[in-house]
Amino acid sequence: MKVLLIGGAGFLGTNLAEALLDAGHDVHLLDRAFASRAGAAPLAVSGRHETDIGDDAAIARLLDALGIDCVVNLASSLLPSSEYAAFDAEFRNMMLPGFQLLNHIASRKIRYVYFSSGGAIYGDTAGKPCEESSRLQPINHYGYSKMLFEQYIEFVSRTAGLDYLIVRPSNPYGPHQNPNRKQGLIAVAVDKIVNRQPIEIWGDGSIVRDFVWVGDLARAVTALIGSSMWNATYNVGSGIGASVKETIALIEAIVGVPADVVYKPARQVDAPSIVLDISRLQSTVEYRPIDLPEGLEKYFKTAYATTS
Repeated sequence: MKVLLIGGAGFLGTNLAEALLDAGHDVHLLDRAFASRAGAAPLAVSGRHETDIGDDAAIARLLDALGIDCVVNLASSLLPSSEYAAFDAEFRNMMLPGFQLLNHIASRKIRYVYFSSGGAIYGDTAGKPCEESSRLQPINHYGYSKMLFEQYIEFVSRTAGLDYLIVRPSNPYGPHQNPNRKQGLIAVAVDKIVNRQPIEIWGDGSIVRDFVWVGDLARAVTALIGSSMWNATYNVGSGIGASVKETIALIEAIVGVPADVVYKPARQVDAPSIVLDISRLQSTVEYRPIDLPEGLEKYFKTAYATTS
């Protein structure tokens, strides 16, 4: 299958491209720029295309020229902490053009995979595992933007026959993740501990999240793309929660350096606990995610052990 990854120069795009290539797919990457992604791995992809992600007409022409069979949309500029102004910009510059592109994709019978959110889209779950059928009640603009896009995908599927997969990842971590971004607790925490710098934590560290090794996520999505189980939504996580405090303690033990944690006031945009129910995914494709201690050890050895 000939696959185009929109937002393919980033952390998720790099890891997904590797998995798709290993599975024998023909992979193209599209992003605003590639030269600035210094940490990205060299990949034997068929093409790298620098295009404004919000230029739906240019992307549509590229799809036609390349004869793309499947589009994977990984693009988002929002964070869970993003305020309304950022959401407004995302809606105008990325989401509305994305809606228009969906209509072109449906008319060409191209398949579509959307990376949503396995945390922010569910909101406050009162500690219960999130199933795909759980009520969506996001409490931040990031989650709300994902919910809106999911709804439009389902609308285009009903009205124009779009074949789609909606993937709701939990909190991915692993190779090629940028520790200097404001998202990704594990990458940031490992880097801060290794370099003996303070880590800022919002709240008291009791927030629980479901962390998933990015290689497991990438292989699961690749398996779903190769399956016949389209027009469905899938959680992709570990199915097990760990608090921020527990996660930092595990990292301290692996790195062998105590963390300097600075606690900040809790934020309303952070749900107390998000853990994904992954039974639908496991009943569809083979999926056995590694546990957090093993993943953290693997990440540290991959990213830091050779330089520490």
